[in-house]
Amino acid sequence: MENKVIEKREEAVTLFEKYGALLTDTQKEVFSDYYLFDLSLSEIAENRGISRAAISDNLHKSLEKLSEYEAKLHLIEKDEKLLSLLETVKNNDALDKVEALDIIKENL
Repeated sequence: MENKVIEKREEAVTLFEKYGALLTDTQKEVFSDYYLFDLSLSEIAENRGISRAAISDNLHKSLEKLSEYEAKLHLIEKDEKLLSLLETVKNNDALDKVEALDIIKENL
């Protein structure tokens, strides 16, 4: 159970790192407070003078928006694929640089 929570949190932070600039300033601040600075909903709500429910709603909408960006743009997916290809090429001594670049180019 705890692993799932950690995975979800890591996924949220990865989405934020890639697409966070597309959120409003308030969304960025609340998201950072919760996911990066590990403040509770109550702490964030108290600091902002609004309800816990409003903070929860803000986080939910922000995460939904970030997920939509990835679903449309696939930037994280492409990064992961590129890293995997680079690792494969790195571990294959039989490939020369041109072959390696061709493999990467074909798979992007």
